[in-house]
Amino acid sequence: MKMFERYLAALQYTGTQPVNIDDPKEFRSLISWLEDQKIRHYTIENREQLKQLGSVDVWDAAYDKYKTDVGLPYELATRQEQLTWLLLHAVRLEYSDNVDTYRPLSGARKAEAEQKKSTAPEVKSTNPFDSLDFTNAQFEEGARKLADRLGIAYHPDHLVSLRAAGRVIHDCLNREALKEPLITGQPYVGVGAAAVGSNGTPAGKPPTPAPTEREVEKAAQILRLLQIRNMRSLQTTINETIVAVQNVTADPKTDSALGKVGV
Repeated sequence: MKMFERYLAALQYTGTQPVNIDDPKEFRSLISWLEDQKIRHYTIENREQLKQLGSVDVWDAAYDKYKTDVGLPYELATRQEQLTWLLLHAVRLEYSDNVDTYRPLSGARKAEAEQKKSTAPEVKSTNPFDSLDFTNAQFEEGARKLADRLGIAYHPDHLVSLRAAGRVIHDCLNREALKEPLITGQPYVGVGAAAVGSNGTPAGKPPTPAPTEREVEKAAQILRLLQIRNMRSLQTTINETIVAVQNVTADPKTDSALGKVGV
């Protein structure tokens, strides 16, 4: 599939492309290659069962054990989800093993080098996100927590979760919704409620009239205000997150190993 091509290119995969993960043989072959050449969670001797591509029962049992041993999240049930996670895990390991080689190739370093070569006046970015390391473990954890707070389903690629979070914030936390005043006072009780017995009939008194249109409208307004209050609370959390990120990038004397700028 094309979505895996950039990961495989980064890992210098030389096998058949595009990979057809619906083909059991191709899928088993790629998993075996990832463990043998990039992830290397097992010792060489313990990788043998994953190399038995022709023995389905042996390989499937070995793969089930491997998913647990390597820490693959249990909620990833499909081949596509599992392979995405394993590819990203392999890329992270490859980067950490060769950090001195890859760090000069980062987008920020490349832009800085191009600016030095240019004769035009240097323009410094005022966006604190430009200097962030999006592969940093702390950044990944923050992106996943934000997505979880917004009720977004888990995805093995934290950048996909972050894009989804941005879409939710853009669509649901707009200025018009946040202009509504916060709700105050006691909860409103509609006049149409009546005590009901175990047999489904009103207990002790006749049924009350159905609520009027005005009462329904008032109840709807209260529900809307409650939703706005929840969104404002979420907006506060988002603002605190942005401030925390800005604090990370604002001090030029902080540690660059933590995704901060400066030395």
